[in-house]
Amino acid sequence: MSKKTEIAADEKIEKMYSETELQEIISKHQKEIAEIKQTHVKMDLSFQWYIPRSPINKNQLFGQACSSDGITVKSFVAQWLEHFKQNNALYDLKKDSVISEAKKYAMRPIIIAGSGPSLRRNGMFLKQRGEIPLVSCLHNYAYFEDMGIKPDYYVNLDAQALTIDEVTNSGSKSAEYYWDSTKDKVLVTAVHCNPELHKKWKGKILWYQTIIPDNHAMQQFAEITGGFDMFFQCGGNALGSCLYLARAVLGGGSIGFVGADFSFSYDKKFHPFDSDYDKKFDGVMACTDVFGNRVYTWQSYFNFKCWFEYQSMGGEGNNPQMFVNCTEGGILGAYPEGNIISIPQMTLVNFINLYSMHLNFDHCIEKKMLLF
Repeated sequence: MSKKTEIAADEKIEKMYSETELQEIISKHQKEIAEIKQTHVKMDLSFQWYIPRSPINKNQLFGQACSSDGITVKSFVAQWLEHFKQNNALYDLKKDSVISEAKKYAMRPIIIAGSGPSLRRNGMFLKQRGEIPLVSCLHNYAYFEDMGIKPDYYVNLDAQALTIDEVTNSGSKSAEYYWDSTKDKVLVTAVHCNPELHKKWKGKILWYQTIIPDNHAMQQFAEITGGFDMFFQCGGNALGSCLYLARAVLGGGSIGFVGADFSFSYDKKFHPFDSDYDKKFDGVMACTDVFGNRVYTWQSYFNFKCWFEYQSMGGEGNNPQMFVNCTEGGILGAYPEGNIISIPQMTLVNFINLYSMHLNFDHCIEKKMLLF
């Protein structure tokens, strides 16, 4: 609408109503907005205060995070081994190990992206991240393509066939369009992942292996290639693989988390796009999010949250970490008592600005302004 059109519209309104009538209309509107009805839920979207440590101690966090490992291994190890054999026959896993990326972004901040619903709120800012590298879970592929977001790496962990559809079903274009667009993208994938997905990927593929809490299974894996030794400790989830890639391989310093909700949103969405997960809102447990509000999740995703909190406390090696949760929602680091101090909460825009202030330096010198 042009400025002239806006002025004409304002003049028309003034002719229709007297100033007293306009004030009454505005007051009525404001009253209706302010009125809290039974169907309304009041939400405070200010981050909770910090607490010095998790109400669950470090050993308990690890135990909770690993509580389903035995069932997972027993259910899928045969499939993992078969996929490993097929991938080993089709690709030179050792030659194309992700170790080739070692120290590429040493001592720099890196953003890692899960597929949580909070990406609807702040995902668009990833296009304005400057030179901060981005490592994303593969499930975001079509969603990020539609938004014009270009991660430096996509990471895959899941061996199930559904992963293939998840590459494309979050977008608005055809599956063929998205698979063709992979020709200039880098996929970091586990050796046990689905070979059919790898066949569809047209860009560069780099390989890693996860540590399986089963000595017999690990021995079988070792016998396939004669010892593929690029291992990730990932906590059984794709974002964990993103973290290991960012911290241990690429050498990142501070790690900004986005899309790391590990819970449903207030409107019961599990991803920033429509998915079958949204139709499975059952068997859930209540949790507290980073704002102190009630949300819901599954036990498996609560376990993932515990794994990252365990890592924020140093993990098995008691190594210092610098995690910043820029998700702006979800349950990472959050408890009813408050947010744990080992995972500071921050907006994504502020995290990016931490490492972008120098970009304004020349402008400030020219205008004789101070940066802060």
